[in-house]
Amino acid sequence: MQQSKKTVSIKDVAAYVGLSVGTVSMALNNSEKIAEKTKEIVKKAAEELGFKKNPFARSLSTQSSGMVGCIVPDLTNNFYGEMIAHLQHDFAELGYGLVVGCSNESSKMENKLIEQFLDKGVDGIITVPVSELNPELSEIKKLLNRDYPIVFISSYYREIPRYTVMCDLKDGMYKLAKEMLKQGHRNIVIVTGNKELVPSGERVEGLLKALEEYNIKLDESNFIQADKVTFIGGYSAINEIYNEKKPDLVLAINDIMAMGIISSLKSQKVKIPNDVSVTGFDDIAIAAFQETPLTTVSQSLSEMSKRAVKLLIDRINGKKKDFGVDRVCAEVVLRKSTRII
Repeated sequence: MQQSKKTVSIKDVAAYVGLSVGTVSMALNNSEKIAEKTKEIVKKAAEELGFKKNPFARSLSTQSSGMVGCIVPDLTNNFYGEMIAHLQHDFAELGYGLVVGCSNESSKMENKLIEQFLDKGVDGIITVPVSELNPELSEIKKLLNRDYPIVFISSYYREIPRYTVMCDLKDGMYKLAKEMLKQGHRNIVIVTGNKELVPSGERVEGLLKALEEYNIKLDESNFIQADKVTFIGGYSAINEIYNEKKPDLVLAINDIMAMGIISSLKSQKVKIPNDVSVTGFDDIAIAAFQETPLTTVSQSLSEMSKRAVKLLIDRINGKKKDFGVDRVCAEVVLRKSTRII
């Protein structure tokens, strides 16, 4: 007599046979990468447990669900909302649906979402790496070792500089900083996330390159690390340092932080850009429609999305066996938050 009518998931099958969710998923889908003996064990266990593939799962005949998983770290940041919109549009044009999850900047959550997506039988996964110094990457490495279709967008893990489409962050910040230096700014503060991580590290490299060309050295205290690369992170980071440094330019590593910085400065009766210029990075849609339109760097999300979608579809179709980091060109967008000194 059955004790429960609880739906059996692919995780239950994986636990039962002592294999990973990814291996079980591929075994159930007759992947050539899985040994026949393993397939037999997995299929027998699935039958014994009463496992049924859900509506999202791949059909055994086509081995395709027509669905792709997408993981972003922060749904409150407009940048990722716009990214999802571009990805959804580009995948839809190719007949794919998009399932979205939010990692909340946690590699543990990223791994959990990956498991859930594999459970649903998605054909591939596109993910934005989380901002952790020591992320748990064992599951992602296993997927890459099995050549499962996964692509990184907008950044990469330093341990895994592969299958990535992103903006040329270093060149983008270099172009922006050089333009600001041309306009006469010298007393510069940059508000970043952790410089050991790719998104902040590459932007800081771009700034240092521009400063070197002008033979300018900034004190280490001019590099401000925010707790989080969010509106509140920017607001808090500049709250005290402005009165100490009195910079003529504040560079933020993204637009949302820049907006927090501007809000904080205005609360102190500081005039933008008369007293200090402020720049962002990303060129999210609302950057142009602020009370003080924001000077920034365009990452060209539309181009990034097109390339990432093509790369993932190529991987799903077995066309890309190796791929490094594809960098999309960045362009400076000048608006009223900066001035010529």
